[in-house]
Amino acid sequence: MQAIILAGGRGERLSPFTNTRPKGMLEIEGKPILEYQLEWLKKHKVKRVVFACGYLSEVIKEHFGDGGKYSLEIDYSIEKTPLGRGGALKKAWEKILPGGLVIATNGDIYTEMDLQRYYSNNLFISI
Repeated sequence: MQAIILAGGRGERLSPFTNTRPKGMLEIEGKPILEYQLEWLKKHKVKRVVFACGYLSEVIKEHFGDGGKYSLEIDYSIEKTPLGRGGALKKAWEKILPGGLVIATNGDIYTEMDLQRYYSNNLFISI
């Protein structure tokens, strides 16, 4: 299973905290939100993650690297100019390997939602 994490926004409403890092890299109890997301996705059997990045993407790449530290495969889809959510998702989709389920999530949320109900009900898409 694979996931796309949309992590390209500037987070202007969170300025000045986002002046030096993307909002997904803001910390909760000393850990970036994106790190919590990786833990959540891994718990739900995700093996590969594509970060859809734009603003300060190098901060995300430097922190997560190839994903080895998290026992995940991590790739990056970098926007040179902002594409919006739909454009970012379309661009990141080019990095998705064929076959299996794909989860897409915003990179600035913390969740413990149980994804098992989606798998067990064979849902194709949920918004």
